[in-house]
Amino acid sequence: MADLEATRREERDFLLASLDDLEAEYAAGDLDEADYAALKSDYTTRAARAIRSVDRAEPPTRPERRDWRRIALWTALVVIVASLAGMWIAEFSGTRGVGESTTGDIRRSVRERLFQAQQALGTDPDEAIEIYDSILEEQPANAEALAYRGWLTRLGGDPEAGQSCVERAVLADPTYPDALVFASSIALELDDPATAAARLAQLDSIEAPAYIAQLVQGQGLRIAVAEALLATGEPDSFAASGMTVAQVNHAAESVLTSDPDRGIALYDLVLAQRPDDAELLTFAGFYQALVALEVGSDALPIMERGYHDLSLAVELDPEDPRALVYRAFVGFYVDELEQSRADLAAYDALDAGREDLEAFLFQFGLREALA
Repeated sequence: MADLEATRREERDFLLASLDDLEAEYAAGDLDEADYAALKSDYTTRAARAIRSVDRAEPPTRPERRDWRRIALWTALVVIVASLAGMWIAEFSGTRGVGESTTGDIRRSVRERLFQAQQALGTDPDEAIEIYDSILEEQPANAEALAYRGWLTRLGGDPEAGQSCVERAVLADPTYPDALVFASSIALELDDPATAAARLAQLDSIEAPAYIAQLVQGQGLRIAVAEALLATGEPDSFAASGMTVAQVNHAAESVLTSDPDRGIALYDLVLAQRPDDAELLTFAGFYQALVALEVGSDALPIMERGYHDLSLAVELDPEDPRALVYRAFVGFYVDELEQSRADLAAYDALDAGREDLEAFLFQFGLREALA
């Protein structure tokens, strides 16, 4: 039995060390992203299995259990956490502590417990809380433990305490995407859309993994924050909110395939306050064209409305290359071919040299279609 336990511990230590080596190789550019993701997923799953095997002989004691089934406010995020916990282990393998030792048993022990907590997220929240608390006793600034302890607290019915914990995670590591998503969601629930928007802006400033973008989209978080910011009843709540046109676009794009009418309504809400904003009109018009292409049937009225908004944008700023190209594109679908040709000619005369717009024209073959 002792030999078996020693073998299991050796396997655990080997896999955890391999994860550390893998991170170093990836950071040094010795592994491409596909190999890194595959190896990390494999090592993580095996390490979690090894840790459970080692710890099975000494199950942790637990505090008095709460009846989590009575929690009514399970958001879309916790559904995703519960259903995809196994997949997320591969993403959450790193600890995010400030001032954490890079060698020795402390780091190894924390990593093990983070694995255990991740395993428990979707099946046993009480156990996950206990583990996160034990980590925070040793590392009060561990961003991962703070973020998930705060989110579980919020799910337990105390969003204020959850926000305090999650904001400590943001303070400990402003680049930890999970904490930023949790902070935005909780702030929105607490009727603080300004903070929710600020945390999303922080998220946009870093290179977050793909699953984070999917998570934000799945929650409808961007558009919910945008709507909350704009629903203040002030004469110009768009300006008062501090939102940018880019944030409005991002929010609308997040529901392009799932709830396109909601995206159009968001643009309408902003344009009601800013009817002469050429940039907004340009993106609103183009968005409606994308919605029309997505919808397919009964799309012409939406496309025509988009063309109308783009025409207003061109009237306001006749030398905006984006407005000219987008109106040329939409004009092709509403049978305004001569105007589309004229718009392309006006764009070429600007000598704008916009690589993004040239790529757009090439992608859709618009020049050839209008020739």
